[in-house]
Amino acid sequence: MKLEKTILIFLMFGLIGCSDKENDRVIINGKIEGKKAEKVEFTTPINGKWFYGNKISIASDSIGTFKIEMDIEEPSFVTIYSSGKAGILLVEPSMTYDVNYDFQTNQKRFSSLSSDSIGQNLYNTFPPPDFNLFELGAFLQDSIPSKISSKINEFKEKEISKFEKLLEKGKISNGFHKLSVLDRECYYQAVETRVANLLLGKFFLEKNTDGIKDVRKFWKKKLDITKLTESDYTRSPWYYTLVDNLIRFEQLSAEKFNFENLNQSFQTIDNYENNINQAKTYLSGEKLEYYLASYIFFQSWASKDNSKDIINIYDQFKREYPDSRYHEYLASSIKPIIDFHEKLENAPINEKIHLVKNQENIDTFDELIEELRGKKIFVDIWGTWCGPCKKEFRLKDKYAELLKSKEIITLYICEGKNSKKKNWSEMIEFYELEGQHIFTNEKLLADIHDRFGKNGFAYPRYLLVDENGKVVNEQASYPSKTEQLEKEINENYVW
Repeated sequence: MKLEKTILIFLMFGLIGCSDKENDRVIINGKIEGKKAEKVEFTTPINGKWFYGNKISIASDSIGTFKIEMDIEEPSFVTIYSSGKAGILLVEPSMTYDVNYDFQTNQKRFSSLSSDSIGQNLYNTFPPPDFNLFELGAFLQDSIPSKISSKINEFKEKEISKFEKLLEKGKISNGFHKLSVLDRECYYQAVETRVANLLLGKFFLEKNTDGIKDVRKFWKKKLDITKLTESDYTRSPWYYTLVDNLIRFEQLSAEKFNFENLNQSFQTIDNYENNINQAKTYLSGEKLEYYLASYIFFQSWASKDNSKDIINIYDQFKREYPDSRYHEYLASSIKPIIDFHEKLENAPINEKIHLVKNQENIDTFDELIEELRGKKIFVDIWGTWCGPCKKEFRLKDKYAELLKSKEIITLYICEGKNSKKKNWSEMIEFYELEGQHIFTNEKLLADIHDRFGKNGFAYPRYLLVDENGKVVNEQASYPSKTEQLEKEINENYVW
C-alpha cells in the first residue's frame, strides 16, 4: 500500500510537470499567399531574450502553410521572416497565433489573427528589430538637444498610450502591456542615443565646439548608461542597439576623444576591445553575457572582410562563459571566418594570380588598360566589403571555362577607398582569383567613377575591353549569368 502511494505521488508530479510544459507551449500557424516561399525563418527566445542569432529555418508546404511550436515561460518577442518580409509577434505561454503573409500586393503585408491581434498588428507598423533604427531624419531637423528630446518623448508617449487603451478595453493582457511598454521605452531610448551620436558627429565635422558642449552636457545627464543594470530591457529586441549606441555616445563624449581618428579606430582590434571593455564597465551578469553574445554575433555577421580579430574575441567569450547557451549559435556564425583563415594557411602559391606592375603609379583607366594591350579583357570591379561581389567569386567555376575558351583574361579592380589592402590580398588567395589584380589609388578610382558612373556606380561592375584597349561593353552581365555573358562576348568582339 505504501509503495502504491509512493508511485501515485510520483506519477502525479510527473503529470504536473508535463502539464506545465504543455501550458508553456506557443503555437504559430502561418499562411503565405501570393508567393511561393521555400523557407520561413524565425527567432526563438533564450531565457526570454530576443536573440537574432537564434534563427531557425523551416519549410512551408505546397500551399504556403507552416507551423511553429516553442516553449516559453514568459511573454517574449518572436520575429518571423519570409521572402524578405519580417513580422513580429509578442507571444505569451499557452497561446495560439494565426499569421498571414500577403504577397499578392506590393505592400507585403504581415498580419496576425488572435485574441490580441489589434496589439500584434499595431506592433507590425513599427520598425522590425534588426539592429537598425529608422526615420531619424525628423528628429534631426532641430539642433537644440532639449527640443529634440521632447519630440522623441512625444512619439514614445503616443505609442505607449495606444497600448494603455488596448489594456483598458481588454484587447491585450497585462503581460502583453508590460512588455510592450518596456520595449517602447527601450526603443526610444535607443533612438535618442543614436540621434545624440549623429548630432555630435555633425558638430564635430562643422568644428562647432559650442554645439558639442551642449549635446554632451544635455545628454550626459539624460542618457545614464548605469541605469541599464536596473532595467529589464534585455527582453526588448532593441537592447543590443541601445547599449551599442550608449557605448558609442560614451566614446564620443570623452574629453580626449579625437574625431579625426574615428574611422581608423573603428576598423581595428582596439575598437573591439574598447567596446567590450566599456560594456564590462557598465554591465554584469546575464545582461553582459547577452550583450557580448549579440555583439560577437553581429560583428561576425557584419564582418564582410573575415576579420581574424572576431575569432579572438569569441575565444575570449568562451573562456569567460564556458557554459553559455549562446555558444552553439556563435560557433556557427564564427565557423566561416575560421574556415577562411584555415584555407589561407594551407593554400599553395597560385602561379596564375598576378599583380599589375607599378600599380601605385597608375592614375587612369586608360593607363591601366595600356599595361594589358593586345589581350581581350573581362574587367571585374569589386570591393572587399561587397557581398554580391563575393557571391560571384564563389560561382567563378561556372564562367571560368567560358572566358578561357574565348582566350579572355580577367582584370580584377578592387576599389581602394573602403576596402582594406590586407583583406584584398587574402580574398584573392581564398577565392583563387586567377588573373590580373590592382588595388586602386584615389585618382584611379575617381577616374573609373567619372568615366563609367554617369548613371550611378554600383558594385560589382563588369566591362568588356578589346585588344586595342577599347571598352566594347560598359555594362556587361554578371558572370554567373553565363549564357547572357557569352552572348555579349560574341556580339562585342571581332572574331
